[in-house]
Amino acid sequence: MTETDPQKISAEGYPTVDFHTHVLDPEVYAKTINHNVMTGFGTVPTGPRPEAGSSRAPIFERMTDPHLHLSEMDERGVDVHVISTSTVSQGTWWAEPRQAADLDRAANEGIARWVKAHPQRFVGTFTLPMQSLELALEECEYAVGTLGLKVANLPANINGLYLGDPQLRPLWTALDRLGVVVWIHPDGVKDQSFQKYFLWNGIGQPIEETRVIASLMYEGVLDAFPNVKIVISHGGGYLPHYMARLDRNAAGQPATRKNLTRMPSEYLKCLYYDTCVYAPSVLEDLIRYVGIDRIVLGSDYPVGDKDPFAVVRNCRALSKSDVETVTRRTPASILGLAARPFAAATLAGVSS
Repeated sequence: MTETDPQKISAEGYPTVDFHTHVLDPEVYAKTINHNVMTGFGTVPTGPRPEAGSSRAPIFERMTDPHLHLSEMDERGVDVHVISTSTVSQGTWWAEPRQAADLDRAANEGIARWVKAHPQRFVGTFTLPMQSLELALEECEYAVGTLGLKVANLPANINGLYLGDPQLRPLWTALDRLGVVVWIHPDGVKDQSFQKYFLWNGIGQPIEETRVIASLMYEGVLDAFPNVKIVISHGGGYLPHYMARLDRNAAGQPATRKNLTRMPSEYLKCLYYDTCVYAPSVLEDLIRYVGIDRIVLGSDYPVGDKDPFAVVRNCRALSKSDVETVTRRTPASILGLAARPFAAATLAGVSS
């Protein structure tokens, strides 16, 4: 993929892209759901698919049927979904390495089938058996070279090892060499106390995003691999809004600068962030910290806002041109998407 300045791309002809949408593989889901955060790691067991009539049933259907994706994409005015496994229910972190590799392979091949059937509408991501670096590297090569997938769907950590850890440098080297875009979406806090009040979701995901950004920054990954495009889910969690404290530490605690080449707040512009923050005021603050060209549309389909453009449309900090940057120019730059005709590119009420 070539490096392109999103601000210099004309929005005309580029697709609207939702970077944060989820899919499931029914057979893999059946083997993983009772090991993951969605069921309290099996303390609230569920069957191989949600019961008919339950609140989860229509969500499951949307995550397993590409035609439902396409239908609702057309209704919403979205041209392209970046589809990623919902790892809070289909994560393989708990399995022994070979089993995890087999499950991830099956899930990745399922996503590749969606992309093959609808190549202009879906961009596929792939998951890796992160508990084995050797197997993760093997699956990465297969996903990119054989399946043609271009985005790695990574958790914030694997068994407490966050993505910036030096042990994972070979993975970052491979991602860099292969030109892979990295999508980071936590697979859930493993501490059972976060199950109460659904806190694993309410505050746990932003905490995990905060920790993984800190890991990438403080362990030197963002300096070592400047060409790897990294997109963080849920607007990057809490960290973008609290960088002043880290800057203070950089000034007063020299040990925190061990691997840094600039102030912590300056690293925010090394990453991209989705708009899945649920409040225009939060998005406005995020834009102030990272800049318009570091934001991409992300809805968390099918569990997020029904209108993926609502937060963007109601954000006072965004002009019409800025909206085009967030929904078209920047994702086109990240994913290397070429301009071509798209039937659904109406921006669902944003463009007039």
